[in-house]
Amino acid sequence: MTDLTLAICMYNAEKYIKETLESVIAQTMQNFYLLIVNDCSTDNSLAVVEEFFALHPRQYEVVTFNENCGIATARSFAIKHAKTEYFLFIDSDDLLEPTLVEEEYSAITNNNDLIGVSCWNDFIDEKSKKINGGTFLGEKSKEDFIEKAKRNKLIFLPIHTMFDRKYAIRAGGICTNGFPDGKPRYHDFCEELDMWTRMSDFYKDGKAIITIPKLLYHYRKIDGLSSNHFNMIIKMRYTKRNLLLRRRGEKELTFIEFYNSLTKKELKKLKDDAKAADSLRNGVFYLKRKKIFKGAWEILKSIYYRPGYIFDKFKHNFLKKK
Repeated sequence: MTDLTLAICMYNAEKYIKETLESVIAQTMQNFYLLIVNDCSTDNSLAVVEEFFALHPRQYEVVTFNENCGIATARSFAIKHAKTEYFLFIDSDDLLEPTLVEEEYSAITNNNDLIGVSCWNDFIDEKSKKINGGTFLGEKSKEDFIEKAKRNKLIFLPIHTMFDRKYAIRAGGICTNGFPDGKPRYHDFCEELDMWTRMSDFYKDGKAIITIPKLLYHYRKIDGLSSNHFNMIIKMRYTKRNLLLRRRGEKELTFIEFYNSLTKKELKKLKDDAKAADSLRNGVFYLKRKKIFKGAWEILKSIYYRPGYIFDKFKHNFLKKK
């Protein structure tokens, strides 16, 4: 009997899901329940999964939605549907180092004070080749995490963070209520940031989420033009507002209430921050394709909208592993 679920939420992933599953069955620890949530894919993703396991038999469960609901709803369902004590998400186009499951599982099960364990990741392109950058976030010790949580900080961690499911559920899991209907689906942005930050409230009980300072995950980063940073930025501001309200013992806001509470000046600043982020990404996109004028123009726009953004991004992308 296993006490770990590994879940993949999949939508139109036929191009990459086979390679992802190959990295799953190559794990040195295989004692986990494999759950795949098919969010009403319109391509051949499901057929690829079925063909893969016909050739590589092992336990797996597929749950297929009748309509596309979005990543937050799929992940919320997966957490509630699972029966195990521990839980791990991976994305349907990413790759795992063979020891990822074993190393995160060993860490979380050998320390009762840990309710989450993460690791570093680098970036790969559409051809699975390493590219610059990565995610080197997270505190390496319980003491450092508790100190950070005490300071009311948002908890930025990648999705491949193994966690104690009961604490995630007590914290509210992946939140999907209180958002406006239709698109954009604001609950689909930074949904894991909200959950990690809510789970950080348990620092008061001596609980922590730590990171193994080791590259065990490869996040696929596809180049493309950007226009959605506003949705992420406003969701981060919403998560921060509720963190502060919660810690003061006050009632939290729904996203609709939060959005309606913003002044025109506040909303304009958030939109300018988003334009700076979108323009910088688009500038890099054009420069890579040797469209120098377009690239330079987009970068100048980024500096115009918020001069400090480009320097903050540079420091983040070139952060050295400590």
